[in-house]
Amino acid sequence: MPQGRVVFLGLNQQGLILFIVLLLLTGPCLCWLPWVIDSMKGDPSLGD
Repeated sequence: MPQGRVVFLGLNQQGLILFIVLLLLTGPCLCWLPWVIDSMKGDPSLGD
């Protein structure tokens, strides 16, 4: 069943690409989140 294996590899490759794209998109967000939250906590205009 070479055709089934090719389809499986194609789906696997597509999933890997999606995973990498999601990692690139969420990576910077996860790095910036603590800084954003910290700046919001230290913002006097929020009444904290």
